[in-house]
Amino acid sequence: MVYMLRLIESRNDDVIAVEISEKVTRKDYQEIEGAFQNLVDRHGKIKVLLTLGNYSGFSMDVFLAKLDFIKKFYRYCDRIAFVSDRKWLTHIVDIEKHFIKADVKHFDPAQQDEAWSWLSEK
Repeated sequence: MVYMLRLIESRNDDVIAVEISEKVTRKDYQEIEGAFQNLVDRHGKIKVLLTLGNYSGFSMDVFLAKLDFIKKFYRYCDRIAFVSDRKWLTHIVDIEKHFIKADVKHFDPAQQDEAWSWLSEK
């Protein structure tokens, strides 16, 4: 089965890395929820690397699933790094900074190592 929201290998024990591509489904969120909960149980505060690939959106049903997911886990996030070449994402990141307590930052794909370094900072 191919998931459009999938876990990718993390470089750090307290970082969960997720790749978002194509069209995300409610089931995709359900599939990664256990990994997020496991990391929260082990570390309390977590860091997230989100890599946005060939993302084509989601339905209203999936938007509601995303809100449920965020509601459940956002308070545990210490830092969130978005890696994408899509410039509009910079504006989304700026907006999200007002609604969540985590430090949020956007990186271009060429800056992926910088994103990992930023997530590794204490």
